[in-house]
Amino acid sequence: MDGRRRTSGWPRLSRPAGPGLVGRGRERRLIDDLLAAGADGGAALLLWGEPGVGKTALLEYAAEQAGEAALWARGIESETVLPFAALADLLLPFGAEFRELPGVQRAALESCLALSGEPLANPYAACMGALNVLAALGEKKPVAVLVDDLQWVDPSSQRVLLFVARRVAGERVALAFTSREEPGEPGAPHSLPSVEVTGLSRSECGQLLRRAGVVTAPTVEADLVKISGGNPLALLEAARSLTPAQARGEEPMQNPPSLGRHLERAWSARINALPEATRQALTVLAAHRSTALAGLCEALGVLGLSLSALCPAEEDGLVTSTGDGLDFRHPVLRPLVLGRAPLAHRLAAFGALAQVSRGPLHAWYRAAAATGPDAPAAAALSEAAEEARRRSAFEESALAWRRAAELTEDRAARADLLHRAASDAFLGGSASSSQWCEEALRTTTEPFVRADIELLLGRIHTWNGEPARAYELLAEAARTIRRTDAVRACVLLAEAVVPASMDGRVAAAVRTAEDSFRLASESGPDRWLSMALLGSALAVSGQIGRGVAMLGAADGHCTGDPVRNQQLYALAGQAWNWVEDRDRSRRLLNSAVESARRHSAPGVLPFTLAVRSDLEARVGHWNAGYGDATEALHWSEELGQISCVGYSLACLARLDALRGDRVRCEEQVGRARREIGGYGIGCLERHLTAALGLAALAQGDHCAAADQLEQSFALVTAQGVGNPLVVPCAADLVEAQLRTGNTARAGEVADWLEERARATGLAAAEAAAARCRGLLAASYEAARAAFAAALAAHERIREPFEQARTLLCEAELLRRYRHPTAARAPLASALARFESLGAVPWARRAAGELAATGAPPTAPAAPDGVWELLTPQEFQVARAVARGLNNTEAAVSLFVSRKTVEAHLTRVYRKLGVRSRTELTRLMASGELVD
Repeated sequence: MDGRRRTSGWPRLSRPAGPGLVGRGRERRLIDDLLAAGADGGAALLLWGEPGVGKTALLEYAAEQAGEAALWARGIESETVLPFAALADLLLPFGAEFRELPGVQRAALESCLALSGEPLANPYAACMGALNVLAALGEKKPVAVLVDDLQWVDPSSQRVLLFVARRVAGERVALAFTSREEPGEPGAPHSLPSVEVTGLSRSECGQLLRRAGVVTAPTVEADLVKISGGNPLALLEAARSLTPAQARGEEPMQNPPSLGRHLERAWSARINALPEATRQALTVLAAHRSTALAGLCEALGVLGLSLSALCPAEEDGLVTSTGDGLDFRHPVLRPLVLGRAPLAHRLAAFGALAQVSRGPLHAWYRAAAATGPDAPAAAALSEAAEEARRRSAFEESALAWRRAAELTEDRAARADLLHRAASDAFLGGSASSSQWCEEALRTTTEPFVRADIELLLGRIHTWNGEPARAYELLAEAARTIRRTDAVRACVLLAEAVVPASMDGRVAAAVRTAEDSFRLASESGPDRWLSMALLGSALAVSGQIGRGVAMLGAADGHCTGDPVRNQQLYALAGQAWNWVEDRDRSRRLLNSAVESARRHSAPGVLPFTLAVRSDLEARVGHWNAGYGDATEALHWSEELGQISCVGYSLACLARLDALRGDRVRCEEQVGRARREIGGYGIGCLERHLTAALGLAALAQGDHCAAADQLEQSFALVTAQGVGNPLVVPCAADLVEAQLRTGNTARAGEVADWLEERARATGLAAAEAAAARCRGLLAASYEAARAAFAAALAAHERIREPFEQARTLLCEAELLRRYRHPTAARAPLASALARFESLGAVPWARRAAGELAATGAPPTAPAAPDGVWELLTPQEFQVARAVARGLNNTEAAVSLFVSRKTVEAHLTRVYRKLGVRSRTELTRLMASGELVD
């Protein structure tokens, strides 16, 4: 049997539901609603519960209701190592639809389904391809995708199916999954509507027994219900195992301590009663990673058996026929048979299957038949891992590398295989990656190999939310290797800069980056890496001159691929933003974002989008920033990037604070602290408290604002952040303390800000410091001079919100010194800016001040307020279209289906009052929202 293709699984059209369900009124209503919602515009549902509780029967009910619209896929425990096996079952019959896919998606889907020999560049292109195939089918007629035993679906297929389920809104596709695992448990799907399927009621259990022809005394029936907990499978198996006397209540029946043991005893007794040849044939069936007859018959023949040996098991109801072969009546039976089989039977079964198979299946069968180190088996598994890796089936390749390591006696070779396993496990999002790195380190003493493993382990700890641990590990690894391999040490130290910064250790980040740069080669990629990270670290510390020089040198060497080097582009773009070169910042960030979208490679897309969101917030494009931060959060969750989940939430919290939405800001911060706070990401809290302080300041709650901003400022100074633009909290703290009457403290913070403005030469810092001087000035003349200096500094850097705040403060001063007429112009200008941005409480404050000057009321001027009508995703669609992308290109760019783009675009036209792409582009260009 060829391991590249599989034709096993359930029939793809609906299966008959048998005599019908007993009870399950709630679940049937949910399924009916799911199918109706799917026909209307997309829905997904997860049914989870213990084995035998009736989840499969509910899927069969769904298939009966859906009719020919039902498409089946099924997870089989022994097939979890076969990449994209379940997805192939689902999509291969619809290969004709592949021709309509965008090129990158078609190539990716064909690669992962082994329809081409090309390597899969990124699995998310395949995810989008699958979504678009199902969406195309749904356009013809509603589709119901039914996936049984999701916990046993191969990880690559599971990733695709869950990706589709989370993006199916707007498509005529319904997805129903069953799983034994509770949502939120390790390995269980997240973010899907779910319902637990529990046991039947007492009356329903009685109805099920009578329908099955089982007659028992009432007391016996009550005991059976109690023993089974209403689990239909356990109930029927327990009832069928009773003797006539036990059924009549004349003899006591055993009261098993657990459902699992009871089922095992009941089935084991039936298996033991079978002929030995049948038991051996059942072992082959259990070991077979397919239900197809061809490979099974050949393997049985190797052992001198035939298909007829399974007849007694089929007659007893343990085995049943499927569309293409034989399978166990219930999935629980497969591991039970394999676990109870004598070792000789198991080894013989795997050996026979290895003889009649090829490709990855041959490798796995051969490995299962091995009882100790086996170099040929390890080599076969390595080939299987390479094939899975070419298809970006990283979870499956990781398992293959890991098993190959177990079969390898040579310690150096075993360490290399474990390193490969850990690397692919990390790419696939498996929690085993760090454990396998540690095992690899225990296996080898070779310095170069250990350095490469430690580099990977440090990266794993960084993105898993353990920056302190990552930094110490990487720094120590660099110290160990630097005398013998300077380039490796350079890369290790460069890698350590990011976790040091994330941990809030700015001085350590600078020292580490400088050390990395000293070790860099003259012209290798390590030099560009070290220059960019040193420039970034210097920018955070406030050493702007040196930072700009280093960033400029790195920019001159920036010849890397923006897809492969997304993280470096994002870090450099972030640093250019902090040193106020917004054009370079935007160029790098846009390049990384667009390359990631074009090549369907979202690896560092969430971080890049979050960084661009911060840039948009500073230049006054708040809706664009909110769109980027929202998408960043979704991708962070999708990719399991804990660190970036926190950063995305911090960006959203600041934007909510800028808008004056204190409740929403507090919600974002609360979620970040609940979900990310325990990971020890030291830089996160300074951003969160700064957002809370700004939100309180906007609402006039100056005491709360001062408390929060003091915490943020204390973290900024303690962590060595010398650039006041990284966490802009100092000017807010000065205003909050001043308005609470704490002039002395306000003066101290203003002094720090002024010193930092002089040292850094940053226009925004200079403007903020001058505004603070104006607020603290002892005379009218000094205040006017300070505000004039602030406004002059604002002219050098575009930050409309901060400029409006300076105008407001200047006007308040003029009113206080009895110059209301002079205050009207700056107030009108501040009001227009606040209204344009959507800074509601600030606009209200400016309007109140303007009214107090005696100026006539004016109509709200909000040319940008129209963008508030759009949801974040609608805004992203509008921006993509305004860049000149057609609907298909926009869908590829945003990782959604073409139909979703069309639906969003229709709503965008209606909300904005435009009738064409040209009008939309013109409107966005007028707001400077198109690059």
